[in-house]
Amino acid sequence: MAKIRPREVLAVNRRTALISDTLRRLARRGARSRIANVLGKTRPEDVADVLSTLTPAHQTAIFEILSSDFPDGAGEVLVEVEPAMRLSLLDALEPAQIAEILARQAVDDRVAVIESLTEDRREEVLELVNLTARAEVQTHLLYGDDTAGRIMDTQFYALEEEKTIREAIEALQESRDLENIFYLYVVDAEGHLRGVTSLRQLLLTRPDLPLSEVMTASVIKVHVETDQEEVADLATRYNLLAVPVVDDDNRLVGIVTVDDIIDVVQDEATEDFFKMVGTTEDELVYQDRSFKVAGIRLPWLLVNLVGLVAAGWLLSGFAASLGKGVYVTLYAFVPAIMGMGGNIGSQTSTIAVRGLATGRVSLARGQTRKFLWQQFKVGVILGLSCAAIVGSVALIWKTSPFHGVVVGVSMCIAILLASLTGALIPIVFERLGIDPAVAAGPLVTTSNDITGILIYFGLARLLMRFLT
Repeated sequence: MAKIRPREVLAVNRRTALISDTLRRLARRGARSRIANVLGKTRPEDVADVLSTLTPAHQTAIFEILSSDFPDGAGEVLVEVEPAMRLSLLDALEPAQIAEILARQAVDDRVAVIESLTEDRREEVLELVNLTARAEVQTHLLYGDDTAGRIMDTQFYALEEEKTIREAIEALQESRDLENIFYLYVVDAEGHLRGVTSLRQLLLTRPDLPLSEVMTASVIKVHVETDQEEVADLATRYNLLAVPVVDDDNRLVGIVTVDDIIDVVQDEATEDFFKMVGTTEDELVYQDRSFKVAGIRLPWLLVNLVGLVAAGWLLSGFAASLGKGVYVTLYAFVPAIMGMGGNIGSQTSTIAVRGLATGRVSLARGQTRKFLWQQFKVGVILGLSCAAIVGSVALIWKTSPFHGVVVGVSMCIAILLASLTGALIPIVFERLGIDPAVAAGPLVTTSNDITGILIYFGLARLLMRFLT
């Protein structure tokens, strides 16, 4: 595989930015024919990247032109974009338009599109597609989420084991509707998987031999209910371009191809990436719902808050042996103030870095402002929630209400600033051409520790006469 050099990546990014600016200007002028001309010359993968940099109104307008003039390309774009954008793009289309796009897609891509629709709209669209396509989609939806059956492609190539090499090659040459012929699977008369052979092996073997003599009988395969992560692990371990999928009776029912395997690897890595900081990728889906995002983060933060308060209690015990007075109580909440600021900053910076990598967070001025405003609102919600809890603990710990005020207000401000710096620092680094994934983490953590301490003890100093 050719290695992509940084200069080539920079050229792709510049090209994407140029196409984005062009489409944005044309959309403002309503130049439909010129937009269609640009879309016709742009690869679907690049169109998906470009759409992520535009406003929702421009996304909808441009995708309607794409679906009308280039339905094949529209189907590929829907598979490439993030789930939240896919849903908004589909909402702008009529059911008949969606059905036309589905008719041109592979069954696994159809399932991905159908899953993005609401239940009522899903049924409305399925009524408009042909019976075969409807049956295929409904069969896939019966399999569990994140299983091989849900992501498999039912268009595969298989021949019976008594066929000769010559007959197999002739059959392959006559095939017109299969794009991903990586391997030739060998089955018996009932469709049970018996073996596999490569196209290279077919070309290098005597044409009169039957497939049963050249096939590899030991086939790496998965069941329809096998978890997709296990499928990706097998493909990675054995360098496979496709993995056959069988049912309970070992009948070959589909294959998971390399493009889906790559998607699974990326999805699983992203899931683990977010879990490390106590959040999920749903944050990128619910960007416009601040309370939903706060609800995703809050449980993990509360667990950490309990641990930090316990650490503060231990710290106060040591402080009491060294000296008495108001400082003992103040020191007890230092871990909570610093720790919660660091946690919030790590969560927000993770969302920002991942959003920049996937295109969900754009450097366009309007998109950046929208993302920062969203993180500000989430920070306010989380800050008030955590401040109420830790302020109450401080009030119980020390009967003076001013202790609760100092701790609670400091916690709220520290979380709010951590949310903003966690969002802003990766964006600034991206603008400067510095990899935000490498540089943002240490800087976010350090800055939040410093600001948390300054806010806490600065406020305590201002109110010292009320604390003593």
